[in-house]
Amino acid sequence: TKSLNMKKLIALIVMFSSFANAQVYEILLETKNHPEYTPEFLEKMYGNIKDPEVRKWNIDQNTNTKPIEFRIYSSKTELNTIEQEKIDNQQGNQGEVKNSVPGFSFGLTYSNFTNGENYRKVDLNGKKYIIKTPLEELDWKYTDETKEILGYKVYKVTSKFGKFDVEAWFTKEIDFNFMPIRVKPIEGFVLEMNIFLEAENVGKVNNYIKVLTINKNAKKYKFKNPMTETSKKDNVVTPQEYLKIEEEVNNKRNDLYNQSNGVDKK
Repeated sequence: TKSLNMKKLIALIVMFSSFANAQVYEILLETKNHPEYTPEFLEKMYGNIKDPEVRKWNIDQNTNTKPIEFRIYSSKTELNTIEQEKIDNQQGNQGEVKNSVPGFSFGLTYSNFTNGENYRKVDLNGKKYIIKTPLEELDWKYTDETKEILGYKVYKVTSKFGKFDVEAWFTKEIDFNFMPIRVKPIEGFVLEMNIFLEAENVGKVNNYIKVLTINKNAKKYKFKNPMTETSKKDNVVTPQEYLKIEEEVNNKRNDLYNQSNGVDKK
């Protein structure tokens, strides 16, 4: 009987462990790029636009862009980030500026925490590329500052992400490590972030990230990994290599445009 009970206990532990490892969190969050430029910088950038209404429209488009929502699915080993595209049929929405925030890309991306890499598929003039980016590990500085977000007690941490300063608020009350941006997760669940730059005579460029809802058990989600769907025609490149390819394509396009405009058609 003891042997039978022990077998049941082991089976229960294995089953619970498998469930914990397979558990998928579904997180809906909002990102917003929100610069706070100095009056001097705005004058320098837009002072040459003489029409007051046109100048005001340009400033508003670049300083008050609409928030963008992302749906994220995360397990302990992998993560999908999916931009939630919204159709706006209102008049006057043409030409609106769309800004993401550092650590996010438009469309769909996939992160693998086991090999520490992120993958994103892009199409450039009909040619497909997969951009492979290493997941950076940030050096977090912990503080005693706390507040409440979505009913959870959260703690403030700070770090650097490339040229940006980072402030993040995380909780230990959710037994899951979650990081919204394209870096390795912190020990805790991040609910809010600001990734920002400050410069004298320019101002401060904020990039806000805020979790809206959390579904702790999205059982049926199947992760989408561009690397498993890749074909021989897809080129796997680093971000630096892709930027160089993109620059070359743009230069060729500009050269063709200049040549066509310079042709004497008489």
